[in-house]
Amino acid sequence: MKMSNIRDVAKLSRHSVSTVSHVINNRGYVSKDTRADILEAMKQLDYHPNDVARALSTGKTNTVGVVLPYIDIPYFQKLVSAITKVAFKEEYQVTLLPSDYDAKSEIKYLEMLKHHAFDGLIFTSRAISFEKILEYEQYGPITCCENTFDYPITCAYTDRETSFVDVFKVLKVLNFDHIGVTTSRNEQDSPSTKLTKTAYKKVFGQKIDSQHLFVDAQDYSDGIDAVKYLVKEDPQLKVIFTNSDQVAAGVLRQLETMKLNIPVIGQENLDYSHLLDFSTIDHKLTEIGEYAFWSIFEKEIVKKMIPSEFILRGTLKKLHEQ
Repeated sequence: MKMSNIRDVAKLSRHSVSTVSHVINNRGYVSKDTRADILEAMKQLDYHPNDVARALSTGKTNTVGVVLPYIDIPYFQKLVSAITKVAFKEEYQVTLLPSDYDAKSEIKYLEMLKHHAFDGLIFTSRAISFEKILEYEQYGPITCCENTFDYPITCAYTDRETSFVDVFKVLKVLNFDHIGVTTSRNEQDSPSTKLTKTAYKKVFGQKIDSQHLFVDAQDYSDGIDAVKYLVKEDPQLKVIFTNSDQVAAGVLRQLETMKLNIPVIGQENLDYSHLLDFSTIDHKLTEIGEYAFWSIFEKEIVKKMIPSEFILRGTLKKLHEQ
């Protein structure tokens, strides 16, 4: 069966194609009676506007692209959830764009923005440089969920270095030494890892040595492996600062298996930290995600810093209150 098109609607309603287009795109003045004629013709023909064609005519897709390295990591799930909820309220669709930190994939998504596949693009994390992102800003709004510093790129972020310093200061006050640290990537690829190392050196006056650092911790199982490595390298380990609550949960499980009572600190204030009662940093991902969406509609470059919160729970909280 032949599908109806806009010309069929014009013929049946006895109005011009341009007038039908005005009704479909809700643009320009159309009398009440004319609009009723056209809507009735669309109903009779079971005509549904082509969203792509309509996007080309209006210059809007009502879609935001969200670049994220991993779909199954709670950190990114929390960010995407916040973006999606506020987008839904505004009748916007969210297209998830997995990258696995592959620069070619991220550039491909920027090219899609260039060809108007989205009204804007949000980077939850990235492998490409800010310089490369700047090459595409002329084609549509781009927001990063991290500090873009002096680069003229809109961002919504938290001051991670300050939050990491706060953690290490508490550990120093409590006379903790032999501190294990986990990170998701090496410092060449991850700004967060670099800030963790910088904060440690600021507080303790020295670098984290390799025996107290476990890299490539992404999930629960990596937390288990981290404990095996850190305890083997330093049997006197006193505390472990992890890069996520999911990793922290794996760390706690392995410590329990090894019958070791070592405090653990996570990040992102996920359900894990509540259920297992360990300290965590709340980087306010929900607020960052919401603002990242709204920033797409800002006409100027905006940089929104949202303060983090170090939440003490469990053993650390008891020690800190003594």
